[in-house]
Amino acid sequence: RGYMLSVRAFVAIAVLVLLSPQVARPVAAGGIVVPNPGVQDRVLEEVSVSSENGEGLGASTAATPSVASSGMKMVRKALRPKLVDIKLDDSKVNGGAVGSTGSRPESGIKDLPPDAVAVDVRLDYEVPDTNIPGTTVMPDTLIACKSFIVHHDSVDPYDGKIQRFRDLGSNADIDRRGGEDVVASNVNIIAIEPLPGMPDVHHMHLHVCDDDSSSWKRHRRSFEDTFDPTNDERGVTPAKGKKPLYCAPPSWDPGSGCHGTAWTFLPGQHGVLFPEGVGMKIGDGPLDLRRLILEVHYDKANNYPHRRDQSGIRLWTTPRDDAIVHRAGVFSVADPFARLPQSLPPGEKEVTYDTFCPPGCTKRFETPMHVFASMTHAHLRARHVLTSVGTPDANGAVPVDGWRSVVNDDGSGTATGHFSHEDQKFVPVDFTLNAGDSLKTTCVYDTEPMEEPIPFGPATTQEMCMQVFLYWPKQYTFLCGYYGDQAYWCGDAEMFVPKDGSDRRDHGERCYVGGGVGGAGQSCDDRNKELGFEPKDAPDKDEKIKFLTR
Repeated sequence: RGYMLSVRAFVAIAVLVLLSPQVARPVAAGGIVVPNPGVQDRVLEEVSVSSENGEGLGASTAATPSVASSGMKMVRKALRPKLVDIKLDDSKVNGGAVGSTGSRPESGIKDLPPDAVAVDVRLDYEVPDTNIPGTTVMPDTLIACKSFIVHHDSVDPYDGKIQRFRDLGSNADIDRRGGEDVVASNVNIIAIEPLPGMPDVHHMHLHVCDDDSSSWKRHRRSFEDTFDPTNDERGVTPAKGKKPLYCAPPSWDPGSGCHGTAWTFLPGQHGVLFPEGVGMKIGDGPLDLRRLILEVHYDKANNYPHRRDQSGIRLWTTPRDDAIVHRAGVFSVADPFARLPQSLPPGEKEVTYDTFCPPGCTKRFETPMHVFASMTHAHLRARHVLTSVGTPDANGAVPVDGWRSVVNDDGSGTATGHFSHEDQKFVPVDFTLNAGDSLKTTCVYDTEPMEEPIPFGPATTQEMCMQVFLYWPKQYTFLCGYYGDQAYWCGDAEMFVPKDGSDRRDHGERCYVGGGVGGAGQSCDDRNKELGFEPKDAPDKDEKIKFLTR
């Protein structure tokens, strides 16, 4: 079909749209990017499907009477987005002012609209000397957090009650902070581009917080022993001190007042141009971006004492209000915060861990999730990561042949699940996750060179097993997966469903040695015992958990 639809296809789609005034408009797939020369960018494809076979094709338009009477309906299918490599050099990473840029900076995102304007949420930070004892828990690991308030240039985020860049506190010296105010000339976010300022940025999260968030107030400063410079000094003096302010990732910290991430960056990630009609907005609505915390995790921080860093996230915005029909969401599944209890036994060529986002959580979805991109996260010993979706039968189990792979390593459909720690980027996918479905993520590790078990945790020398999806339309749930022996995460850091019944029996985590993917090899705990290592307790042992009731 090439690059353009036929005139006949356009007419057919226009008629369908006019005949469906009450139906949520479907999304025309845009591109995340372009992989290789010659790959065609088909935006819309007209598809006829039976009414009982429309799953996974995205929202449908209302059918005409003749189509409806025949048991068929027309849909606009969101096709596979596209990918492009983004190669950042120091001049691009460190160039440009915070806030709306006066002249448009370079971008690696192909087909970025000409009216797109960059809005940067970035640190200006001097890495402390973590080799000094007591600076951080581990010298090689540093997590920096900084609060921002992003708003349209016509809006006073402080409601006109106080001086600009000041909070409502009584101590002007304490309450005056630098770098937190980000002004945007446009509010419609159509693309996002990561700006890692250093080679060993392990990840970045952009957390979305309430107006009264305790974490947002806490991280208006970056260090315990000094205040950040005022905005008047931005770009001249970075935030610097001897003792970085400890940052527990806010969206995973109960009571923080932060309820999810607007973006997650991992090594190797490229910029993403959202599908046409899908995006995010800056504003003060319940789904909007306003108060944000940028979290930057530096690996090998002890190698960079006193180095200035301006890592961050670039929001590409457009003045066109009709550009955003559906809000994009970020959904993290499997083991969202590295809490899995069984350590990986050493000396094994193949260790497999299956983790789940169970039906007990997904049945709470208010609407299906239309997933258009996926990114895998694990650490140095991971070799393959596969994610599948299945619909349980009447007994709550997914038949062995009922799992269908939905995440591939390169979008080719091969489903090999090959994983590289240096290349963790969003890849195009196209599937729908319905209420009551189960998601299974299988991570396979090679521990052959290791002499001790590898636990799960945030450090790069530990391991993780996690999948991040981009989807529409956005809903409240942003975590779904392992929490402990009593519960699954389901919603935000304070929302749980019980691990019982078929969820425990058929969708509980399992770690095993040998047996291949989906096999029944020796459990990791049993193998560790044979090697003389004691197993760990579940992280929620003796914890009193309040479960969701709806």
